[in-house]
Amino acid sequence: MKNEELLREFIKSIDVKESHFSSLILQLIEYWARTKDYQIDNRLLHDLVFKYAAAEKKLKQLNNKLILKQNRIEEDLAAASEIQMSLLPQKINPIKNLEVAWKFRPCDKIGGDIFNMARLDDDHWAIYMLDVSGHGVPAAMVAVSVFQNLQPQGGNIILKAGGSQSNRGIRSPARALEMLDQEYTFDRFNNFFTINYVILNATTGRFTCSSAGHPPPIIVRTDGTLDVLASGSPPIGTRDLRLTDKRIIFPEDECHLESGDKLIFYTDGVFEYQNSRGDFYGNQRLRKKLQELRDKPVAELIETLFTSLMGFGCHVEPKDDISLLGVELRNHPGQD
Repeated sequence: MKNEELLREFIKSIDVKESHFSSLILQLIEYWARTKDYQIDNRLLHDLVFKYAAAEKKLKQLNNKLILKQNRIEEDLAAASEIQMSLLPQKINPIKNLEVAWKFRPCDKIGGDIFNMARLDDDHWAIYMLDVSGHGVPAAMVAVSVFQNLQPQGGNIILKAGGSQSNRGIRSPARALEMLDQEYTFDRFNNFFTINYVILNATTGRFTCSSAGHPPPIIVRTDGTLDVLASGSPPIGTRDLRLTDKRIIFPEDECHLESGDKLIFYTDGVFEYQNSRGDFYGNQRLRKKLQELRDKPVAELIETLFTSLMGFGCHVEPKDDISLLGVELRNHPGQD
C-alpha cells in the first residue's frame, strides 16, 4: 500500500476529538501537503526537462537546416559574383589607339555597379558605367539586365545590326539614355540607376558623352588639366517619381582626346569611401590624385588611385560599390 493510502487510513482511525491528536493530525496534513507538492514539482520538472530536450533537438534540426540553406545561399552568391565579374571588361582584345584599365570592389558579394566597352563599328566604341541604387541581389539583377540591353547585337545601341561594321547606324548617347529611361521605370523594377554613356572614335579621339545622375567623367590631360564633363539629367527610372510631366532631355558633351589623355569613369563609392574617423575620400582628393598621376600609363594610374583610396580608409569594407574605369588615347589620332 502506498504511503498516501496508509496516511489516509490512519487519519480515519484516530479520534480527532481528543486534543492530543490535534497537533499530530496537523503535522500529518502538513507532511502530506509537502509530499504532494514535492510530487507535483517532480512531475513538472520531469515534464519541463522532457519538453526542453525535445525543443533542443528540434532547434538543432532547424539550425542544421538553416546552416545548409545558408551554405547554399553563399554558394549561389559566389557563383553570381563570378558571373558578374565575367561581365566586366576583364579581357579586351587589343584596341587600336586605346589602352584600358579598371578596378571593381563591391561592398557585398555582388553589387549594383557595372561597366563595359563594346565595339560598334571599325572606329567607334560604346563605353558606359552605371550604378544601380541599393546593393546585393536586387541591384545586381537590374545591372545585369541593363548590361544585356546595351549589347550591340541586341539592336538597341546599333540600329542596323549585321552586315559590315562600317555600315551600321549608331544610336547617340542621348538617344540611348532616352531608350533606357522608357524601359527601366521605377514602378516596373522598383529601382533606379545612374549612368555615363560615351561613344568614342578610337581613330580621331573624338567622343560624345551623355549622363543621367552619374558622377561626371573626367578627362586627365597630359599637362595636368582636368576637364570635368557635365553631370547630365536625373537618374534613369525616376520618370514616375518626377513632379513634372515635362519630357526629360539628356544633354550631350562633344569632346576630344589627344595622345596621352585619359578618360576616367567612376562611381560615387569612390569619393564617398570613408575612413575610421568618418572622413570621406572626396572629390577634391580624387582630382588632386588624378593630376599627380597624369604622366602614368592608364593601368598604373588606376592601380595607384585604387591603392590610394584603400589606404585612405585603412582597407575597411566599403559601404558602397567602388568602380574605376580608365581609357587612354595611346597614339596620335589617325596613326596606328
